[in-house]
Amino acid sequence: MDYFSRLMLIKRTYRHVFTQFYLKFFFNGVGKKAIVFKQNILVFAKGITLGNNAILLPNSRIELLPRYAGVEFEPKLVLGDNSQIHPNCHITCADSIVIGNDVIVTSNVTITDIIHPHDDINIPINKTKLKTFPVKLGDQTYVYNNSVILPGTETGRHCVIAANSVVSGKYPDYCVIAGAPAKIIKKYNAESGLWEKV
Repeated sequence: MDYFSRLMLIKRTYRHVFTQFYLKFFFNGVGKKAIVFKQNILVFAKGITLGNNAILLPNSRIELLPRYAGVEFEPKLVLGDNSQIHPNCHITCADSIVIGNDVIVTSNVTITDIIHPHDDINIPINKTKLKTFPVKLGDQTYVYNNSVILPGTETGRHCVIAANSVVSGKYPDYCVIAGAPAKIIKKYNAESGLWEKV
């Protein structure tokens, strides 16, 4: 094993021990073999639940908001078994973001369940009371780089979200979602056993 590989193994082992024997006292729940690497920002970890083998890779901004503009919230972020959040993601949650099992969220993805209303022009947008809409990513979903998952989004099982997509709405199982705004471009046909263009 070369020097770099040994160094990465040591770092991974340290973060695993740190997660299992320290962070589990601050998170809502930490599954077996879950690993949390150092994040840029990690706010209100009490609302986070990690499944078995879940991994939070380094340098994301994960903000759960228990309070905003004088309103109390009970945020919940769930990362299911064998799921991963890759570096430099931005997650903001005041209600519920549930990421299923075997889900991969690649680098630079934004996921949020909040909207800053802009109706009242006399109040700065960042000081208005939030509106929240839960987000759910189904099991085996794969979210490619630079995508934005907007409030209220729900995907079914085994969905693919293409790079640079802006996703809002509800999507069924076994589909490929792409574009800004995103739409379904392929669906799996169980009868033919093929992925077909929509």
